[in-house]
Amino acid sequence: MTEKKNTCPIMITLEMISGKWKLNIIKVLLTHETLRFGEMQRALPQVSRKVLTQQLRELEQDGIIRRTDFYENPPHVEYSLTKLGISMVTIFKAIRQWGMYHLLNDTTNEVECLECNECKTKLYGC
Repeated sequence: MTEKKNTCPIMITLEMISGKWKLNIIKVLLTHETLRFGEMQRALPQVSRKVLTQQLRELEQDGIIRRTDFYENPPHVEYSLTKLGISMVTIFKAIRQWGMYHLLNDTTNEVECLECNECKTKLYGC
């Protein structure tokens, strides 16, 4: 039996970004533009090499990131966002806005910043 293709835009988006570290990977690339694998590992130290590789492959298959192999020894591979990936900046801005609303209305925590330095100084300002 063939699997029915999902036609719900929300479900399609969720399928593309589901995965424990995919949103973190996209955020890192939104703030750094292009990274080598080792730089990505340092930016996300809590992710194992195996899981990071798997998540990067899935994002590449979905057309969200681009993997550029320079065919050098030692290996030189860089990751960057495609136009589709860059278009996700609007999703991150909505997440940020929701997070700020939550922080400002949460009386149990003191708000330390409304715009972190990473968001202020990086490429897409998410």
